[in-house]
Amino acid sequence: MKKIFYLFAALTLSSCVYPYNPEIKENEAERSLVIDANILLGNTSTITLSYLQPLDIDHSLVYGRPKGEVYLEDSEGGKYPAYGYYDRYRIAPFPAKDNAQYRLTVIVDGKTYHSEWIEPTAPPEITDVKFTADDTQVFVMLSMEDHGQGSGYASLTFEEIWRFHTDYIRLYGYIPESNSVYMLMAPDKEHHWCWRKNRTGYSYNINYSALDGVVDNYAIFSFLRTSDRNHQEYNIRVKVWNLTPEQYRYRKMLEDNESIGGNLFSPEPGEVSGNVYCESDKTERVYGYVNVSRVVTKDATLNNRYDRWVAPKNLIDINPEDYLKYYENGYNPVEQITTAAGTVVGWGSGRCYDCVLAGGTLEKPSFD
Repeated sequence: MKKIFYLFAALTLSSCVYPYNPEIKENEAERSLVIDANILLGNTSTITLSYLQPLDIDHSLVYGRPKGEVYLEDSEGGKYPAYGYYDRYRIAPFPAKDNAQYRLTVIVDGKTYHSEWIEPTAPPEITDVKFTADDTQVFVMLSMEDHGQGSGYASLTFEEIWRFHTDYIRLYGYIPESNSVYMLMAPDKEHHWCWRKNRTGYSYNINYSALDGVVDNYAIFSFLRTSDRNHQEYNIRVKVWNLTPEQYRYRKMLEDNESIGGNLFSPEPGEVSGNVYCESDKTERVYGYVNVSRVVTKDATLNNRYDRWVAPKNLIDINPEDYLKYYENGYNPVEQITTAAGTVVGWGSGRCYDCVLAGGTLEKPSFD
């Protein structure tokens, strides 16, 4: 596994944090607009609007968040509106056009802002997504190559779908009227197996500019071998898109801000002036960055060969006088357990015997 960690160091240590020292002139406008847009052709695109403003002004004069009209245009006359609330907007997936350029338009505070016309960049080719494991963890490994056509910077996200089972199959039932426990005629297996889906709510930024366009076996994600992802079938879909060096630097600063709490000494996202301008006043400062890229996708499936089952211990012995109270709080008798007092029927919450209550679904979901 040493190869994983050495490569991780190469990808992270080559980036820099750039301090931001804004020149705020007297009587200058109190705030500046920040536009952060990630336009992914064929996928959902996201746009975030915010304000950058000095600390020593009367904030009652500039309180609020940007709200306006946001849309994307292509050079062939197409228009794609963004939908959202206040500062966060999304553009639904639309088919990419060959040889087209794209421009983002934001109308806010009575002003119109445009990005430059941008030609989409091609992402690296994902050559492989595979799995390895050590004694405790499973690693999802990514390999990709840009064939000399990339910028050396990329971003990725992924979705997961896997089948799992509950810790127990319920063998007993409870009758509230008589406050009694009885054995079921047949084990309750209907909700023993379920599917679960997870989508990362963020993207990972990769700097491979010093690796000659080739990323080999980079660990993008890991989970414990005792995880329910290993019970039967685990599927992952990895999406990668290209970043320009400027977009990578901007996103890296946002990432650094979040990791150190965004305090007064954090680098500001406004350090990158970006590729957006005000239509009526091209000298106005507009910060952030608009990136337009095509997306490449690759799926991989893992069986349960790395499963390391740990016997659950979450059933409890309940006194008969407390049966109804626990039952009303979602507990049920499940199966026999051995205690210091002897063999009794152990109770458990719904999550330990009902996979739907544990957050699963009986039907296999699909990737977005």
